[in-house]
Amino acid sequence: MEKKIVRWGVLGCSGIGKSRTIPGLLSAGNAELYAIAGRNEEKLRAYAEPFAPKKLFTDYQSLLDDENVDAVYIPLPNSVHREWVVKAAEAGKHILCEKPLALTEAEVREMFDAASRNHVLLEEAYAYRHGQLVQKVKEIIDRGDIGRVRYLESKHSTFDTNTQGYRYQKGLGGGAAYDVTSYNVSLASYLLGKDPAEMSVFCGFHPETGVDTSDAALLRYEDGVYAMLYAGLDAYPRGCFSVLGQTGRIDVDHKFNSRGLCHVRVSKNARPQNAEYVDEVTTDYTVWVDDNYLLEIRQFGEAVLNGAPLTVSEEESLRTARVCDAIRRAGGAD
Repeated sequence: MEKKIVRWGVLGCSGIGKSRTIPGLLSAGNAELYAIAGRNEEKLRAYAEPFAPKKLFTDYQSLLDDENVDAVYIPLPNSVHREWVVKAAEAGKHILCEKPLALTEAEVREMFDAASRNHVLLEEAYAYRHGQLVQKVKEIIDRGDIGRVRYLESKHSTFDTNTQGYRYQKGLGGGAAYDVTSYNVSLASYLLGKDPAEMSVFCGFHPETGVDTSDAALLRYEDGVYAMLYAGLDAYPRGCFSVLGQTGRIDVDHKFNSRGLCHVRVSKNARPQNAEYVDEVTTDYTVWVDDNYLLEIRQFGEAVLNGAPLTVSEEESLRTARVCDAIRRAGGAD
């Protein structure tokens, strides 16, 4: 009988797993939470109790060795993504790994090579990419509603003052570039579909931990397109983006992983008159956005079970990693 369910294992007791990904998995319809692994047994049992997985493991490799696990979700610290993705691939498991996929483009290539050699799927877990909000924006751009794109601006900040947390630990792959700038870069990669020709970058650093707490990057593309990307750990929580074309603009005033009722505003036909712009016509698209994490798990399951294409491709992940590499080098965050 054809298999209809992907049995998932989760490595680690992460906050994002508990609050968003595991609840999404439990509602996806084509997924079963089979196992969770954590190195602290007491913490693991408390973490897993609301979700009732069939098995608990106190080491990650034992979960990977369980033949009943079809796919693994890896929300471990950024610094160990490469290690456990490669081990999962060698164990024959399909892999959904939290963003950023790795700390460098070279590591990302190594991870996809391991997946290819072992005939398993690997996807970078940008949950927002599975949601209807950003897909609606891409549809509007591709339809030509605002003409040729000339400029993209994206802002993403999350006010985090916990210097003991992972975001402030260099050894764990902390810093704004990995945690929040990567969202902006992913968005530009998806909507523009190409690498920038050059960039100017400014970074701010925490005086004690040394991680980059803010990044501002201006990207120039060969065909005269520009992108301005701002991200910060030390600024008021904010998420929004806009796209300016030759004949119109798109404004989205929602954070990346929004859900529920959202709006995409498209403005056109403005013309200058003295010091003002007049006659602008604005269309508000109302978009219902399902839970991005549920959509992510469901879509990955479709890829495993039925060969559906992955939403975040290898090419897109490599481009995102390549641009993030360049931003870190240019801003001195490496």
